[in-house]
Parts: sequence; C-alpha cells; structure tokens
Amino acid sequence: MRKSILHIGIIAALLATGASCKKNEETTKSSLAGLSIKADNKNFMPEGALVHVNANVNNIATSDNSDTDAIGKLGLVYYVTGGQRDTVSLDARNMNPEYVFETGAAGNYTLTCYVFAVNDKYYSTSTSVSFTVVDPTSALSDIPPSNPIVIDDNLYNSFTTNGITWMGDNLFGTLIGNNYENSEVLSSVFGKYYTWEEAQEACPEGWYLPSAEEFDTCLGEKAGDLMVDAKFNDKKMWEYWPQVEITNLKSFNALPVGYQDYTDEENPEEGYLKYACFWTCDEVGEMGVFRYIYCEDADIKKGLGSKTTLGMSVRCIKVSD
Repeated sequence: MRKSILHIGIIAALLATGASCKKNEETTKSSLAGLSIKADNKNFMPEGALVHVNANVNNIATSDNSDTDAIGKLGLVYYVTGGQRDTVSLDARNMNPEYVFETGAAGNYTLTCYVFAVNDKYYSTSTSVSFTVVDPTSALSDIPPSNPIVIDDNLYNSFTTNGITWMGDNLFGTLIGNNYENSEVLSSVFGKYYTWEEAQEACPEGWYLPSAEEFDTCLGEKAGDLMVDAKFNDKKMWEYWPQVEITNLKSFNALPVGYQDYTDEENPEEGYLKYACFWTCDEVGEMGVFRYIYCEDADIKKGLGSKTTLGMSVRCIKVSD
C-alpha cells in the first residue's frame, strides 16, 4: 500500500514538473501587435451584400519589441460569426490579400481577422468589425397595417382625419434626403431625413407638406396617440415611461428615429430611440417649424430649427378624395 502511494507521488511530481516546464515555455512567447483592417461595410447591410476587407500587416511587430525579422511569414485567417475560418494566406506580409464576405440572412455579424506567425513562435493577434444584416421587409414588427397605399411605387400605410389623408409612415424613396447612418437598406424602414428646404419639394405629386396648424388640428396634443410600440430587429424602439401611454390611436406610427445634425459630418445622427421629429411647411424668419415627440414626455412638442443643417422626418398629406 505504501509502495503504491510512493509511486503515485513520484508520478504526480513528474507531471507537475512537466506542466511547469510547459508553462515556462509558453510564457517565453511574445504576442504580435500592429494589425489593422479596412472594411467597406456599413453598420447596416442588406442580405447578399459583399463586404470587402483588407488587412494591413505591414506594421506587425512583437509586443516585447524583439527582433521583428524573427517573426518570419505571417498567416492570415478570417472568421465570421456562425461561419467557418477561411485561411487567406500563409505569406500575408508580402501580399496583404483582399477578403470578400457575402452577407447571409438577417442578423448580427462579427468578422474577425487573425494574424499568426507561421513558425508558431508568437501568439496571434486579431481585430474585428461588426455589422447588422437587415431584411427591410421584416425588420420592423408590431406595426399594424392601416389602409395601405402605393405612392411612386412605394408602399405606405395611411389614415384619414378631418378630411385629410396622411402617410402612415415616414417618406422615403426620393432622390433627395439622407438615410440613417447612410445605410440605403434602412430607407424604407426608418424613412429618410430631409432638411426643411428639401422637405418643401420632397412630397410626391398630389401630396404636400402639412402646415403646423394642420398637424395640430388633425393629430392633437397627445404624443402616445401618434407613437407605435414597434420593434426593430426584435428590440423595442420606444423606451417605457409610465407617464406616456403608447396607443397609436391615430395610426400615425411614429418611430424614434431621431434627427440628423449636418454640422457634425462624422456623426450626424442624434436622438435615436428618443425623438421623432417632423417638419411642417411653416417658417419663422430663418428657422423652420417642426413638431416632435420625446420619449419621456406625454405631449407633442413644438420647435424651430435650422432650415439647412437639420434633417428630420417628413409626412405628406393630401385632401381626401
């Protein structure tokens, strides 16, 4: 019995020694650093779109500043969420090859680039880009259909009140105006953003931009009567606030897509998931008149904004037939 215990003790010691040696060997490895990638993806992409990615390994070095010549050849691997690893090159330092990924079904994707030393003397390094693939026909849910109409080959909900027919969705499909985050796939989902000046000519033939009086008379004062409790990619858009009762009583289908401030060219989007803003045809001096909804406020608010540097949603109206 004692001999068995002795044998077990010797084996355990040997194993521990081996593990220690292996650990020491591993800690002698240095990591790679300096990888960058350039991808032409947008945050929101349509199904079947191609994403072109270029890795730049020219600045790859070691994290401990050891001799970079010892790194040798660099391998380049791409991995996409839910997909397989694609080895693009085993000599990427001399090639920097392009990788093309075709987007699949709607969902969230992360595309990761790994660079490793082919001689296995260094730990690999990686960097990623993420984006969402959108199916515009199903991205929005929980919006009840209401008197669908086709305008310029585009399908809109509609409703009639006080003898005036209103679009039940934000205007889109025009040559002017901007999309959320410059993503064309979201045009029919969120509608476009227009400056006040653009809004004056954006409505299709036979339709026009409402005045502030028409907006107030037809739609009332309660924000909840215009707000729709919709989901975008299965996530609720309007945040819950106890003082705001969302009923969408008017079938207006207001979504909190915010607005755009064109004085900030790099990040023009403002107020997403907080505000819904709509131009009217009225003006006060150099300012355009608009109406807006804020997620925490039960009342429809009134505002004035720059005619040229603010982008807001547009609803067009016409006298009922």
